[in-house]
Amino acid sequence: MFKSVLMGAAAVLAFGLPGTAQAEDAALCATPDQAIEIQAVYKMSAGLVPGMAARQLDIPEVVIASAMPAVEKAGTSAAGFVDVWASVTEWEKAFTLILKEGHVFEIDGAVPAGKRSERSNYFNLDIDAPFGGHIRDDQMSAIYAMALPARGGAVSRSIHFFDQSGVTVFSVIMGGEAGNPDDADVARFDATMALVKSMGSVCPG
Repeated sequence: MFKSVLMGAAAVLAFGLPGTAQAEDAALCATPDQAIEIQAVYKMSAGLVPGMAARQLDIPEVVIASAMPAVEKAGTSAAGFVDVWASVTEWEKAFTLILKEGHVFEIDGAVPAGKRSERSNYFNLDIDAPFGGHIRDDQMSAIYAMALPARGGAVSRSIHFFDQSGVTVFSVIMGGEAGNPDDADVARFDATMALVKSMGSVCPG
């Protein structure tokens, strides 16, 4: 269910976000006026991912995330990356979505474990996993866990990692090609959400 929502977002975002949403050193938290705008959009479309709302409002995605309503939501700074990543690796059903300058990468399957490099600023994913890579979490600004309403009364669950310009670096969505998550995996998401909530909030209030 959520994959179709995210792929709809990918189709929209493939055309590029407006300049303001890609400005460097973007603010992380919505102003009161921006919060009003964001809330108005979500009254019309409660299940929008931040990137889709950012295109409508010309507001950075991370600012959208700070003020968007959700079934449940928590945001923290990128300082919590290592612990959040470790929690996401516990999900049995995951779908990783990467959008880069109009290109869409989809990875269906569990998120690999990783560890901090002793020689560089990279967080290195395990080389024996189905997919690997090297993550610069020191260049991220915020991490949000969110549960959004979906069609038919369902709930879509995801983690979004934002760079310092306020754009989503990548998202990890619970579910994927294997279908809707079962109760055990929902409990794993809830554990990730609780972890993010236990960390310092990226925005006041």
